[in-house]
Amino acid sequence: MNFRRAPKWAIYMIFGSLFAAVTAHSASAWTWNSRHTVYDGPGLCILGDAGIDHLVPNSFSGNLAYANTYAVSQGCGPIGLSLPYPYAAARLDVWKWTGSTWAICNGTEWLFGATGNSSGEFGGPWGPSQLFNYGGPVCGSGFYGTQASAYVMDASGVWRGGATWSGSEFVP
Repeated sequence: MNFRRAPKWAIYMIFGSLFAAVTAHSASAWTWNSRHTVYDGPGLCILGDAGIDHLVPNSFSGNLAYANTYAVSQGCGPIGLSLPYPYAAARLDVWKWTGSTWAICNGTEWLFGATGNSSGEFGGPWGPSQLFNYGGPVCGSGFYGTQASAYVMDASGVWRGGATWSGSEFVP
């Protein structure tokens, strides 16, 4: 190997990497908060997912908001609890930044369901989930986010849970 050419190749690699980083466009258009603990109490832990996506031409995307509810054992272990319908609930609100505050743009009603645990390669807890087409920039161009609410009824008949935030992303 000619060691005089090594610095030249290193410079080409650095400039090539910088060019690729500056000119590359993101293939994803989504923001997601997965398995966020919204409640951890006696005999029950509740996890929630919140997600937001927007349509980007020529990519796998859509104007979608997501909410999922999972009931697992106290301490938030990986095994889902089996609870019958309607012991769990999920809903979501899509928020838009107005420039000074967050305001609700769109949302869903409560969806009630059961919870459990699946097995196999992609196994794990499952529960009520919402997939909602919020209409993209229906409230105008700007920053959007999803607030997902995840609730489960405990053994004493009390609803436990809370909300989780997806994070925000710009919707043109």
